[in-house]
Order: sequence, then structure tokens, then C-alpha cells
Amino acid sequence: MLLTLIRILLGVDMALGFFNYTAWSWLAGHPFNVRLLCLSIFSTHFPDWDMIPYLLLRHRLISHWVIGHHPLLVLPLVAIASFCASTIWMPDAVDCIVGMASTGVFLHFAHDGMGKWGFPWLSPFSMTRFRFRGGKFSVVPQQEIDAWREQALLWKQREPSAMDEISVRTPTMTVAQLLFWAAGVIAVLVFIVEKSY
Repeated sequence: MLLTLIRILLGVDMALGFFNYTAWSWLAGHPFNVRLLCLSIFSTHFPDWDMIPYLLLRHRLISHWVIGHHPLLVLPLVAIASFCASTIWMPDAVDCIVGMASTGVFLHFAHDGMGKWGFPWLSPFSMTRFRFRGGKFSVVPQQEIDAWREQALLWKQREPSAMDEISVRTPTMTVAQLLFWAAGVIAVLVFIVEKSY
């Protein structure tokens, strides 16, 4: 469990949250703000919130991509929700908050799209998966998707524990991933130091 938590905390989505925060705060001219940093980190993890009902109902669902991974629905909802919340929460930072939250969710989707199975960018209206690898976009062949689904069904028949479900979805740490995370932390630290002077 601890190893899985470490993988999440040092993961790509966390690093994307750091970079997203730094870019939006710098562009908007805002000083360092812990609440905005937390919002950015939350937004890069937000699409995976549907992992909670997936784990609770894991005998009835084949994938945790049931709710949070429909970009044509989630991105507009995030933009609208962040606009409404920010007008109350931080009215002087509405543009930054809407941009940061929407970009954070988009970055999560982009990260998912770089994987072997790609990402359904037109979901829920089309389940065609696209991936970005080797510097180009491509459609994931249907036979690869079918093989993946068959593998997922076999996995589900084993009735894995919730811990197994999380561990399987959390990739092992690589040096490149750790360096990317460190670069994200350094970006935030440089931003803090720059805004302090």
C-alpha cells in the first residue's frame, strides 16, 4: 500500500500538476498560493476519481473509465464548475482557476493518451481510441483493443482485491518519471523564489 501511495505521489500526474500550477500562476501574475497549487494537483488527478465507485462496485464494472474519462463531457463541466466556484472562492483569479482546472484535466487525458491503449478523445460519442507515440497521433487498431478487453475480463474473473486493482494500474517508477517529477518540483520552487523577490 505504501509503495502504491509513493508511486502516486511521485507520479506523472503529480508532476503535471506542478507544471500546470507554475505555468498558469506565472502567466496570470499571481503570487505563490497553496490553494491554487492544490487545485492544480487535484485537477490533474480528477478524472481518476471514478476509481472509487469502480473499486466499490468492481464485480459490476469492467473499467474505471466509466465516468471521469469522457473529455467531451468532463472538460466543459470542469470549466463551468470551476468558473462558478471561483467567482465565490477567489473572484480575483477566475481566469487563472478556470484555465488551471481545465488544463489540468486535459493534461491527465493527454498523459493517458500516450499509453499503449490510447485514449477515447471523442468519448462518449465514439469509443475510437487515439494514441500519441513516436511524435505522431494514430488510431489504436480494434484487434489491440479487443485483446486488452479480453485480458481485463480474465483479470476480473480472478476477483482481485482492491489493493491489486490499484497496484496494477499504478506503473512502476522509472528514472525518467522521477526526473520529470523533480523538474516539476523545481519549477514550483523557482516560481516561489522568483515571486519572493
